[in-house]
Amino acid sequence: MDFGELRNDDKFTKTVNNFSSALDKIEKSLSTAVDLKDFDELSTQEKVKLDNYLAYAINSLYWMHVKLRGDDPNEVANIYQNHLINYFVYQLQHGIKNELSRVRQTIVRDKQIYEHNTIRPVIDKAAAGRFIKHGLHVRFDEDGERLTENSSNNEMNKDTVITSSTIP
Repeated sequence: MDFGELRNDDKFTKTVNNFSSALDKIEKSLSTAVDLKDFDELSTQEKVKLDNYLAYAINSLYWMHVKLRGDDPNEVANIYQNHLINYFVYQLQHGIKNELSRVRQTIVRDKQIYEHNTIRPVIDKAAAGRFIKHGLHVRFDEDGERLTENSSNNEMNKDTVITSSTIP
């Protein structure tokens, strides 16, 4: 690129070169998406993601165009409220912020719909461990006979008999 008198301004040349390379990457990505030949063979989810991508990319490019022209894309059309036709023309030119917001909402909604399909119940390992520990633990006496809950308490009490003489 020929920058003329601005070629000595490193910050400006670096910014313009970065912008140019970013536009090249966007162009390559968009051309790949637009030239997709087997769109009909895509699943519904893939079609929605592609459409959202294209809508967001095109609106973002338009937002960049408005910024490069020196206009403020966030501006509200207060000036043209008295002139209805000019107001609509202005909204078409600068309604990009609302359009980008709308596209973002569709992307969020898409994530909610399709991530809901992948949400699986999560097992609480600590609770499962407690269930297993208390529910499946079976005690046996010295003879190998199964002890019930009442008999295990009696067996445990035989070993630890507290008498009044042992209490201080």
